[in-house]
Amino acid sequence: MPNIDFKTASLILERAWVEAQEYNDPIADLITKVLNGTHKTYRYILVTGLLAKTTNESVNALSLQKGDGTNGKYDARSLCHNVVVPFETMKLQGCLGNSNEPFLNKPARFVMLSLDNAVRRGKDYQTLSEVIEILSTISDSNSAYHYLKHALSVMVTIHENYIAKYSVGDALIDVSEFAQLVLDYIYKITEQSFEGEICPLVVAQLEQMYLGKNYRVEAHKVNQSGSSSKEVGDIDVYDIDNNLVNAIEVKDKDFNEQDVVHAIDKFRAAHLNSSMFIYGKNVIFDNDAVFHTLKSIGREGHYCCLISILNYAKLRISDLKTITVRQFVDGLLVFAKAINAKDDTITAVKEIAKQIF
Repeated sequence: MPNIDFKTASLILERAWVEAQEYNDPIADLITKVLNGTHKTYRYILVTGLLAKTTNESVNALSLQKGDGTNGKYDARSLCHNVVVPFETMKLQGCLGNSNEPFLNKPARFVMLSLDNAVRRGKDYQTLSEVIEILSTISDSNSAYHYLKHALSVMVTIHENYIAKYSVGDALIDVSEFAQLVLDYIYKITEQSFEGEICPLVVAQLEQMYLGKNYRVEAHKVNQSGSSSKEVGDIDVYDIDNNLVNAIEVKDKDFNEQDVVHAIDKFRAAHLNSSMFIYGKNVIFDNDAVFHTLKSIGREGHYCCLISILNYAKLRISDLKTITVRQFVDGLLVFAKAINAKDDTITAVKEIAKQIF
C-alpha cells in the first residue's frame, strides 16, 4: 500500500494554504464548482485526493479504501480524518462542512471512486462524475499541488463567507445595556417561526446568559430532538461536571396534551424532577386539557412549567443584571451555527437586529 506520511501531508497542506492561488482553467473551474456545491462528502474526498497525490505520487487519487497497494490504493479515510479534518477545524472552519468523520458517509465507503458507485441520480451523480474527472486528470505530484493551491484559495473564500454568515458588523448594533431593547427584539423576531428554529434559539441564548459559564446549554436541530441517545429535550442543560440538570421542550406550532405527555416522558426517563415546556406566540392548544394533564403529572412527582416564549423571556431578562442586543444576537448566531440553522433564519436574526435601531 502506498505510504502517506501524515506529518508530511500536514506540512504540504499548510504550505498550500500560505501559497493559495486561484487558477483559471477547466479543471480549476470544476474544483471550484465541487467545493461550492452542496455535497459535503465529495468536498472532503476531492481535497483528500489532491493532498494524497501531492504527498505521494504513486497513489491512485481515486482510491477511497486501503488495500494491498494494487492500483495505488491507500488509506484515504485516515488521511482525511487525521490531517484534512483537523486542518479545517483549526485553520478554515466551515470551508468543507465541519464534519468530524466525513469518510463514514456512504459515498466514501466504496473501494474507489467509480461511476458505478451507488449514488442518487441528478446533482449527486454529477458531482461524483466531476470529482472523478478532476482526480483522473492529475497524473503527478506537481499538478496535484498546483490544483491543491487552487482548492485552498476557494476554501479560504468559503471560510470567510462562513465567518461572515454567523456575525454582525460592530457598527450595526447598539451596545447599550437596555433590557427593553432585547425584549423588543424578541417580540419582533418571534413573530415568525422560520420552521420552528427561532424560539429554540431565543430560549437557548437566554438560558445560557441566565445560567452563566458554569453551565453548558445545548440546542438540538429542530424536529430532531431525541435523534441521539444523549438528547432529551429540544434544549438540554448540563452542569460543570457534565450532568444533565434540565431539559426544555420548545414548540412553535400547535400542540395537544399528548405532545406534553410525550415530552415529559422523556424528561422523567432522564431522571429529571422538573422541566419546562415553552410555546411560541402564535401557537394554539387546549388550555383546560393541557393544564389538567400537567396537574396530574405534577402530583406524580414531575413538575413541568408551561410558559409562553414572551413570558419566559421577560422572566429571564429581569434576572440578568446587564444585557445588550449585541450580546444577545451574537449568542443567537452561535446557537444557529450549532443547529445548522437555515439561511432564512440566520438572515432574520441579523436583519431584525438592524431594524431595532
